[in-house]
Amino acid sequence: MELSNIREHLKSQDVYIVEVPLRSKNGKYRQKQIRCMYLNQQTGTLLLMLSDVEDIVKEEKEKQEQLEKALKMAEAANEAKTKFLAGMSHEIRTPMNAIIGLNSMIRSSLDDREQVLDYTEKLDSASQYLLALLNDILDMSRIESGSMKLAIRAFEGDKFWDNVNMLAKAQAVMAGVGYSFERRKKISEVYIGDSTRLEQIMVNLINNAVKFTPKGGNVNVSVAEQETDGRVQLTAVVSDNGIGIAKDFLPKVFDIFTQEHEENTRVYGGSGLGLSIARNYARMMDGDITVESAEGKGTVFTVTAKLDFDRWKKARKERTENISFEGKRILLVEDHPLNVIVAKGLLEKKQFEVVTAENGKKAVELVTDAPEYYFDAILMDIRMPVLDGIEAARQIRALDRADVKELPIIAMTANAGDEDRRQTKEAGMNEHLAKPIDPKLLYTTLQKFILP
Repeated sequence: MELSNIREHLKSQDVYIVEVPLRSKNGKYRQKQIRCMYLNQQTGTLLLMLSDVEDIVKEEKEKQEQLEKALKMAEAANEAKTKFLAGMSHEIRTPMNAIIGLNSMIRSSLDDREQVLDYTEKLDSASQYLLALLNDILDMSRIESGSMKLAIRAFEGDKFWDNVNMLAKAQAVMAGVGYSFERRKKISEVYIGDSTRLEQIMVNLINNAVKFTPKGGNVNVSVAEQETDGRVQLTAVVSDNGIGIAKDFLPKVFDIFTQEHEENTRVYGGSGLGLSIARNYARMMDGDITVESAEGKGTVFTVTAKLDFDRWKKARKERTENISFEGKRILLVEDHPLNVIVAKGLLEKKQFEVVTAENGKKAVELVTDAPEYYFDAILMDIRMPVLDGIEAARQIRALDRADVKELPIIAMTANAGDEDRRQTKEAGMNEHLAKPIDPKLLYTTLQKFILP
């Protein structure tokens, strides 16, 4: 610590560090660190800082432990999500099995029109369920952040349970497992709630029961309904005599990305995601999911959910069979050739005259060059080359013409999130339809804006 020695070291380095044991007032020695540097090199003024090395080591150790903990958590999350993406979810396989099976059954029943119509209705139900499921899987952030919102609408109870049983029976038959269903004390024909989320809950639990029940076993579903405070409380019990769940794992069964044994993923499939989503949805419906199980004996899941209901009215069905847009002209803006064929076919089926544009720039040019009120509506894709649908809609609305101010512009896009809907609205679009397009919804939406 001689001044000459310090200055000698500072010729070749900015900071000169020395560690020495110093005796404190209580007579004990503590390791200290002295850092020497020039405060002003021109005047030769030095700055010396004294630190307690033990405190520094302790602080660094705490930081290191925090970093190691964060790293382990990140690695665990990454490993879980990698397994999830690699194996995907058995929930996807369920409607896919139904779709593939029904498609095969349709081909073998082409001479029986009524049977084919029945199969196509079931095919549509399975497809819609698959689409809703994919939307949830691809947007996990909404579920994890609690920003998921229920889609509340009226639906028929009988049709709902028919759809659930159609999916469940297909899975049970393929697995060689017996399946039974009982519905007691029907409160109403029409319920008001999120039928898609409720269906997802039930199908997930039933498929789990089928999956973990050996061939020759049985899965039983019983549903009871009870009126409480002007609402109907639904209680569904899904029981099986399968492999069961170990007592020490039961508290973890609803944790995200978990399964009781690693080999379950290989033997039974699945991601460990479904039960977490299902319970989340049940709680959003003012209900819950509980579980009882014994290894080697079976498992019982109990679902509760509260729905509103209509005592007198039947669910309103959208009637689109007799809609005709004869004499109406629509501009279809879409860059994908296959999507053009599908959308054009749906529109021409209802007597539309269809004009197509492969990008937003072409759409703006067609509207600009056309006479006023030439187009009755525009179906606008969002993601397109040259000019996207958002900017195309803005430019069309900005044209100095009276007709474009009231011309219906309807987004028709795979971008179906809340932020996408906000952007299309800000761009001046009237409505937002998510792909794949539901023909009935397409027709009723166009009817709302075009037909008196």
